[in-house]
Formats: sequence, structure tokens, C-alpha cells
Amino acid sequence: MTRSFAVVTDSTADLPDEWRTRYGVEVVPLKVLFGTETFRDGVDMTNEQFFARLARSTTLPTTSAPSPGEFAEAYERLSRDHDGCISIHIGAQLSATAEAARVGASSVDGFKVEVIDSQTVSMPIAFLCRVAAESETLDEAVAAVKERVPKTRVLALLDTLRYLEMGGRLSRAQAMIGTMLDLKPLLLVANAEIKPVDRVRTRSRAVPRMVEFFRSEMPVETLAVMHAQARDEADAIATQLRQELPDMEIPIGQIGCVLGTHTGPKALGLVYVKK
Repeated sequence: MTRSFAVVTDSTADLPDEWRTRYGVEVVPLKVLFGTETFRDGVDMTNEQFFARLARSTTLPTTSAPSPGEFAEAYERLSRDHDGCISIHIGAQLSATAEAARVGASSVDGFKVEVIDSQTVSMPIAFLCRVAAESETLDEAVAAVKERVPKTRVLALLDTLRYLEMGGRLSRAQAMIGTMLDLKPLLLVANAEIKPVDRVRTRSRAVPRMVEFFRSEMPVETLAVMHAQARDEADAIATQLRQELPDMEIPIGQIGCVLGTHTGPKALGLVYVKK
């Protein structure tokens, strides 16, 4: 890359490997902890390995943000070839990552780092990184990203309430009732809030409901279909939406380890930036 500034994000962006290379984005990984074992997200453990282990686990793994020192190391290295940096991270309401990035940046003298709280998670952050990477200057990148942050959305369909219960976000009784009724929660991450959109009986009804809600959010600037071990359904949704939006590139991405800790397997998502 010939840009004068660097673009940094964290592993919760679910940045496609091809984008990492094409746009020259530095990714600082969060960590997933199974008991006393620690794994760097996307480095020491693949998504497939994570979900296989999650299925066998009787307790929910925990996650942790990168340390300020890890960010400082990345910024120090990038400062040798760049005049500045834009660092775009998972929403502060979900993780301490952005704050760790700010602390890390403060220890690197003479290198301008603009830390952006994306207020979201998953591939909308990757979309913001792409916007930044296609900007000509650091100031233009910061302005373009900040303009889009309030327009990012994650529409997530969960297959099970088990992981919300294990994470303490749902009582055992609520989870049991939901499981008995085969309820599939539909959640929206928007403007630094996680909002329930609907609870639909059966997955066969929930997937069309998710697409229906997305249509009410149109028009959008960018869109991706995300999944956790549900590639066939993700392919079908993407095929349908590509017919409705023939001029839009609609990539399919995998939900990573950190977000997968809370969604569990078989989750589906439509992630987008509104126009």
C-alpha cells in the first residue's frame, strides 16, 4: 500500500483475509479463554476449531481485549513507514478494546493515532476499514468513517438461547421456555445499543423475518451475510438478496470466535451500512 497512513482494527471486525491483503489493514487480535487456556482470536484458533470446542464445553469461554502494550507495539512498528494511523474498533459498550487502543497510542511519541469507536461489531467494522483505506489522507479517512458509524447495523438471528443463558444474559427459566417454544431471537445492534427486534417461532419462519426486516432498512451502502457454521443458509440468503440488489457486492463472512462466544453456532446475520 502507498498510503501515508496505516489502518488498524481488531479481530472482531471479521475482516476477510483477502481484504486484509488488498487494503493493507493491521489486525490486533482479542483473546478467547477456555479455562486457563488462552487463544488469540484468528491466530491460535480458527473459527472451525472454536465452534467445535464450544459445542463440547459445559461452561462459556470468556473473552478479553488486547492489552495497551499490544496496541503500542503495533503502532510503533507502523510508525516506521507511516505518518499516522486510523484505528477502528469494536464498540466500547461491548469491549474495552478501543480504550486499550487509546492508552497504547498515548505511549507512542510523535505518531498520530485516531482511535474510532465503531459502536458495533463484526463486518460493519470491516466496511469502515475499507472506507478508510480508500481515502487519500488520514483526515479524509477519519471524516468518512465517523460519518458512517451511526449508520452501521448488525441484524443477528440466534439459533439457540443457550449461550445467552450461559453468559448470564438470560435466566435459566427464560431459556428453557424459549427452547420449549423453539423461539429464535432476532437482535439489532445500532447506535451502541443491542435491541430485540422479534422472537419468531421456528427457524424456517425466522430467516424470512430477518430478510423482511432488512428490506425495511433499505437503502444501504454496503451489505454482507454472516454465519456461524450455517454456510448453506447464508448462501441461500445471499443469492436471494443478490437478485434483489444486482448492483451490490454481497460477501459472505464467518462470525469469529469472540462474537461466537455470545451467539453460539448456527447464528445468521445481515450486516450493513445504511445510506
